[in-house]
Amino acid sequence: QVANGSGGTYTFMSHNLGADTSLDPDIPVKGLNGDYYQWGKSAPDADVDNLIGSTWGDQGGTRDNGNWTPSARGPNDPCPVGYRVPSSAEWVAVHTNNANSLTGATWSTGATEFGNALQYGPDANGKYMTLPAAGYRSSASGALVNRGGSCFYWSSTENSGFSLDLNFNSTNVSSANTNYRQRGFSVRCIAE
Repeated sequence: QVANGSGGTYTFMSHNLGADTSLDPDIPVKGLNGDYYQWGKSAPDADVDNLIGSTWGDQGGTRDNGNWTPSARGPNDPCPVGYRVPSSAEWVAVHTNNANSLTGATWSTGATEFGNALQYGPDANGKYMTLPAAGYRSSASGALVNRGGSCFYWSSTENSGFSLDLNFNSTNVSSANTNYRQRGFSVRCIAE
């Protein structure tokens, strides 16, 4: 659970969608990266290693407005029952009301870089939630980009033909960034 700024807490799943839930969620390794989703889709278009399906973007339906909705489950929400994709306002509240720290010795990038993450907690040493630096999938081809150097976590919030995300790298965290829906980002579900 992480503080929400209103005297309460949010409950998130301890792992990314598609991650190996038998692993310790606070020690970044390959199995915690999980799957990559295009915004608004109900199924992933890639896993930690490969595209799912024959071409990039052929899984899980469309990226249309209304497929994911803030503060409620949208019709194509990929999260399990009882959870949903968090809104941008919820990501902003997590970042604003919890201490955050980056973990990892070196923030180099590559397909085999798995040791970096953003952690939220009560202080710099606490770990309420660990978000692996899983990189993202290219909007054009689905190729893996920047694993170990950054990560993007979708929100359910639309912004015209784009959508908002939480993203970070070794020097910066942005909790309300606008991005292209056809990119493949990580999903961390929040309890309804």
